[in-house]
Amino acid sequence: MIKRIIFDLDNTLIMWKDEYLEAIKTAIKEYKIVDDYKYLSALIDEYDNEFRYYDKKLMVDFINKHIKSKITIEFLDRFLNLFGSMSDKSIEVIDILEYLSKKYELVVLTNWFKEPQCNRLKKAKIYKYFKEVIGGEEYMKPDKKAFKKACGSNKISECLMIGDDYNKDIKGALEVGLSVIYFNYKKNDNPLQVKEIKEFKKLKEVL
Repeated sequence: MIKRIIFDLDNTLIMWKDEYLEAIKTAIKEYKIVDDYKYLSALIDEYDNEFRYYDKKLMVDFINKHIKSKITIEFLDRFLNLFGSMSDKSIEVIDILEYLSKKYELVVLTNWFKEPQCNRLKKAKIYKYFKEVIGGEEYMKPDKKAFKKACGSNKISECLMIGDDYNKDIKGALEVGLSVIYFNYKKNDNPLQVKEIKEFKKLKEVL
């Protein structure tokens, strides 16, 4: 019996929009960084593939190896603060979380820094539905330890993972033994034929 639902955040609870890049554009302008904002954004994404957890000093050192300017932790903090204020409210998501929160314990498992993600959840008016937000400061998906931490005191058989990234969210969760629902809004391949939904509102029909 499922007791806890573990949600991915980006492109699951909050859909990514290019406007969110305004955060890094603003920080670059304020700190007079000469490198292109798209390149810095790509380096941040690359960090996710290179390291097993999120750490500000590690990220700053990694980025500084690849850019002309040198960023600081203060720059990163400014970017994270700006990014944390950027998200949109979805009535559909709120409706589904309201429904699910009456039946299950809900938590968020994100690979990003916890604080700005909590701020984005608050901005989207959905933070109150989650008992816990687990960030990437200790482990990142698909590390098995990340999923086990997200289960809390519950048995793995009592938890369900919902996310849009097939490799990080779905395959990673399956390797731990979690039940999964693939939020396949992009209509990608589903090689393992796991349970999937293409619209967030469909969660009402399957849970």
